[in-house]
Amino acid sequence: MVTEGLTPTTLVKNLSALPTPCNDVVYYPTHLTVLGIQGEYSVFQAFSRKSGLAYIAITHPDTTKFIFAGSRNSMYELYQVIPWPEYKISNGELTFYYKTAPSLQTLEDYFNNIKKQ
Repeated sequence: MVTEGLTPTTLVKNLSALPTPCNDVVYYPTHLTVLGIQGEYSVFQAFSRKSGLAYIAITHPDTTKFIFAGSRNSMYELYQVIPWPEYKISNGELTFYYKTAPSLQTLEDYFNNIKKQ
C-alpha cells in the first residue's frame, strides 16, 4: 500500500489510516479519533504486515502517534501491563482492543517512566 499523500491520519470508511515509520499503513477504529477529539487519551497496539514491527500508539485531540516499536511479543507484553481499563470495539468479524488513560498527565508520566527504564 502506498503511503505517499496520506495526511498523518486519513479516514477510510469506519477506520482511520495511520502511516507507520516503516512506510506501511495501519488502521484503527475512527471511534478512537472521536474520543481523542473529545479529550480522551487511548492506547492501542498496531502491527505492520509489511515490516513485521508492532507499535504502541496513543491518541490525542489533534493527532495519533506511535510511542514504541518492537516485536509483536514485546509490544503485546507492554500493552498488557498498562494499568488502565481495556475496552473493545467489535464490528462483525473484527475485534479491536484499546485502553483509556485517566488523563494526559497520567499517560505521559506512565510512558516517560517506561522510557527511562
